[in-house]
Amino acid sequence: MKTKNNIYLLYFYLFFAQLFFDRALWVIYLGDKGMTFGEIGLLEALLHLAIVLFEVPTGMIADLYGRKISLIIGNLFSLLYALLMLVSGTFTVFTLAFLSMGLMVTFHSGAEQSFAYDTLKNAKREGEYTRIIGSMTAISLLSLSLAKFLGGFMAEISWEWVYGSTIVTHVLAVIPLLFMKEPEREKTEDIGGRWYNQWVHQFKLGVRVWKNNRVIHRPVVLFILASAVMVIIVFYGQEYFIQLGFSSVVVGAIFTIEGLLGVVMAKIAYKVEARFKFFNILHYGLVLFLLFFILFIFANDWAILLSFLFLAQLLSLFEPIFSSFVQGFLESNVRSTFLSLIGLMESFVIMISFPLFGYAIERSGFTDGFAGLLLIFFVLAVGYLVAGRLRVKRKG
Repeated sequence: MKTKNNIYLLYFYLFFAQLFFDRALWVIYLGDKGMTFGEIGLLEALLHLAIVLFEVPTGMIADLYGRKISLIIGNLFSLLYALLMLVSGTFTVFTLAFLSMGLMVTFHSGAEQSFAYDTLKNAKREGEYTRIIGSMTAISLLSLSLAKFLGGFMAEISWEWVYGSTIVTHVLAVIPLLFMKEPEREKTEDIGGRWYNQWVHQFKLGVRVWKNNRVIHRPVVLFILASAVMVIIVFYGQEYFIQLGFSSVVVGAIFTIEGLLGVVMAKIAYKVEARFKFFNILHYGLVLFLLFFILFIFANDWAILLSFLFLAQLLSLFEPIFSSFVQGFLESNVRSTFLSLIGLMESFVIMISFPLFGYAIERSGFTDGFAGLLLIFFVLAVGYLVAGRLRVKRKG
């Protein structure tokens, strides 16, 4: 079978593609370059603006023209990001770097998962998807943890080491992509007319999945909210831990531990999925997320670190289970498109909340900022669940 090595090649690709040595340090780097928290928040917002604008079009590229093409283009934007960060010293060039990173995310988003699922589907091994996506997540987290750990030491030498090494590893990431074979999949019917008519039709197919499958609404909404919260906690947490008195090396080590624990969570996700009902995992996970979020805000120094680690692990455990659940409702011709729609909404939430949080902590500090974030998350997540139950009762 032409695609029998796809999964292994995908593993190698993911390892190199996740070696961003600045991932636990870029907020510190931008601060060293003279950027304020507000400007840093704006840069992150611009990254997510690029994702919002291009997430669905690039997802449709993966469905219409191939996942392999999408991944190669995305990796080229990874190289551009690292190069621009290396040479930049101004807000304008940093903006171009973050827009490049946003485009990289959009070309990768959904394409990796779709590539894996369709490869398994061709071999009639769809039942192994949660285990495989767990392994993919574990490899990504292991690679990213290694990058965070080494990045701390590289930053002690020079930032040129950090971004130069990132360029080298993303050149290496292209090699396994060249040997991967595009799996056969259902393709969207050709409706004729100009190219944009086909794209509009593809977008409508993605929206139709959402309209026709109400059962996925709750998990999708809660996953988007929790993911957005964790992005804020992770990236602003870099500077927060520095203010608590930890060095850049220690911060790198903290995020390394977080990533290594995430590897374990991703690897055992399929066992948790087999033992518990999906919606029990969803609801109990939400309660634990809220509990550890509270501890993260109001505990003492080391307890804050432990709460941060638990928060991150809940999401690492749930993500493969969530992906498997959603994939069961998708056809191959709309797989990347719909996953990109989820990414679009997640990025839109982050685009709005990230800079607002940055400005909030400049005025009120981290504790009040995180407390406000907790309140907003609680109102939106729990309010959505309560509203959903009321709708069901009224219909009943």
